This record gives sequence, C-alpha cells and structure tokens, in this order.
Amino acid sequence: MHHHYKLMSMKNQEKLFKEKAKTYLVCFHDRCPRHEHCLRWLVGRHVDPSVSIATCVSPLYAPAVEGRCDQYRNDQPVRMPVGMSQHFYHDMPAHIALSIRKALIAHNCRSTYYHYHSGRRPITPDYEALVRQVCQQFGWTQPLRFDGEVEDYVW
Repeated sequence: MHHHYKLMSMKNQEKLFKEKAKTYLVCFHDRCPRHEHCLRWLVGRHVDPSVSIATCVSPLYAPAVEGRCDQYRNDQPVRMPVGMSQHFYHDMPAHIALSIRKALIAHNCRSTYYHYHSGRRPITPDYEALVRQVCQQFGWTQPLRFDGEVEDYVW
C-alpha cells in the first residue's frame, strides 16, 4: 500500500524517476551547487528525450545558480506519518474534531485533505506542521495519533 523508497533498488528508482519525469517540475541547472541532491534535477535526468516540452525551473532563474532556489527538493527520504482515519480524531470531542477537519479542508481542498486522511499521500513535514498548528488553534494539545509512518521522498 505505502511505498518505502529507501529500500528501492537503483533499477526501481530509475523506473520511479522516469514515471515522475512525465508530470514533475524538473530542473536542468547543472551549475546549481545543490543539484546533485535535488529531486527536481535527478528526475530531470529521466525526461524522455523525444519530449519537446517539459515543465522545468527556468534556465534563467538566478537563485538556482546561487544555491538558494526555492524549488529545491532534497533527495533524502524522510520518515513521515501516514493516514488520519483510524486514531487521529478518536479521543477528540466532536466539536473540536469537526473544527479541525473543516480548517484542514479549507486550507487546501477536500480531495487533498482526503488523500492525507486516507493514507494515499504521506503527510509531509510542512503539512504535519500545519496539522499541529490547526489542532493547537482549536485547543487540542494531546499527542497526535496517525495511522502509521513511511519513509518517502518529499516531492
């Protein structure tokens, strides 16, 4: 159900990157000092050479060459919680749970929230920080209980 990319062979990683290259924002900034550890650059190496147009970081984007690109994505997998359907709301009073759910849905959209909620998408560090902030905003200070965790890339 959930992917564990750390244990992935080079062949499987290459397959994943080739698939990701079809839709991912890639980068071709070879002069960026961080390019060798950027997922966007690594996936860019797998863009199909027969494709004439690819969505990429602008070749003129100066911060990329200066090593301060806001599109940088680290190639190290991180441990992330996954799923909010089994235990997350269990101990919360209904009015707090409803307020938290509504606020999280309003932050992105319903489908994005349910991808995180169902475990179809790992909860990135940024989204986890948002979840914690929203919970505290509505008075929930107990430890958060997610369904599990995975080690994955933060795309």
